[in-house]
Amino acid sequence: MPPKVRKQCPRAAKKKVVKMVRKHRLEFESGWPDKDDGIKINIYGRAKTGKTTLWATFPKPILAIICSGGRRPGEMKSIDTPEYRKTIDPKILRHADQLPGLLRTAQDYQTVVLDHGSSLQDLILAEILGLDELPTQKSWGMATLQQYGTCSLRMKESFRATLSLSCNVVIVAQEREFNSEGEGELLLPFVASAMTKSVVGWLNPAVDYICQTFIRQRTESEAVKIGKKTVTIQKRAKGVEYCLRTGPDETYTTGFRVPRGTKLPDVIVDPTYAKIKMLIDGKGV
Repeated sequence: MPPKVRKQCPRAAKKKVVKMVRKHRLEFESGWPDKDDGIKINIYGRAKTGKTTLWATFPKPILAIICSGGRRPGEMKSIDTPEYRKTIDPKILRHADQLPGLLRTAQDYQTVVLDHGSSLQDLILAEILGLDELPTQKSWGMATLQQYGTCSLRMKESFRATLSLSCNVVIVAQEREFNSEGEGELLLPFVASAMTKSVVGWLNPAVDYICQTFIRQRTESEAVKIGKKTVTIQKRAKGVEYCLRTGPDETYTTGFRVPRGTKLPDVIVDPTYAKIKMLIDGKGV
């Protein structure tokens, strides 16, 4: 007798209901700049070329974060007047980890100045190495590549937090020449802020304006008759001019984000915030 075969009725497969849960709602902000965010500028140059005198002309009140070392930093001596003492609040940064606390008070100021980034880098590296301060003669062999990498990362985090403030921000730095030392192929030297290449490479596109301060000999125009023609020549005069390099240069790093067609002067003599603002607004100097 053949076995009974039980017919199996296929059951309809249950449909799995998958609920799509949107965890995060994407929100987009307008990419157009807000005028209330202020000017984000990097000013670098050699000592005593007018960096402090320049940032002291920015809108008041000013929070000046001084990290150049010493109990009484020399930078403030050039603006030590009753007028500036009422409008500038200098705070000496002894340790790099004090910076976030200072930035939290920035809403009370129209301008925040970090003077200067080169010494902030030294403070951070000293903390990483466990030293009270770096030796006067620094060398690349004093720290590992990983420690320098950590220092660069903390520098970028510090600059990002500072540049995120809704006010004018001035990052001051000393001057350094790159690509002029070491072995290997000789490259065209360029000058920029005196920090590591990694930090400078991050900072340059992060700010809207990059300028270099320098001093040059003052000149005056003089009409000279040569034969039947009268030509104007530049004659050496007494004194010097404090200048700010703004226009494109093949050696000195500069940068100005201005509307297309705006003509940038190579140099601003006796620079002030008002002159920089006129240039940014396309009104010339």
